[in-house]
Amino acid sequence: MDNDDDRVSCAPRIGCDLAEIEAVRESVAVFGERYLGRVYSMIERSQTSEAPERLAARFAGKEAVLKLLGVDGLQPRQVEIVADASGVPGVRLSAAAQASARAQGIGDIAISLSHEGGLALATAVALATRPLPGRTG
Repeated sequence: MDNDDDRVSCAPRIGCDLAEIEAVRESVAVFGERYLGRVYSMIERSQTSEAPERLAARFAGKEAVLKLLGVDGLQPRQVEIVADASGVPGVRLSAAAQASARAQGIGDIAISLSHEGGLALATAVALATRPLPGRTG
């Protein structure tokens, strides 16, 4: 017989973000390497060929993951949005971001990216077995 107290409750976590492609283009033009190095990993830069619309999608992805994690103090560079051999985007977390995810019972994070009409969109989804820090249930 199943005991309700023995079951692990999973709650979906969703984060989404929009980024203006022109804002990314301007940041690259004005700040160059300083901006690129502060926000993107070398693999992200390589996989996007530093195209503004693809960088903007990665930036939106980073922000979506940070919103999903729901904790202060993490920076976009601590989230890496990388494509697998088939081109499917995935999420890699720094040690600090991974610790935050683990503390919340978050395993894999799925990410979807798109860009159109001057905007880049990202949605991140995961299941969590624990509530956000500072919240109950």
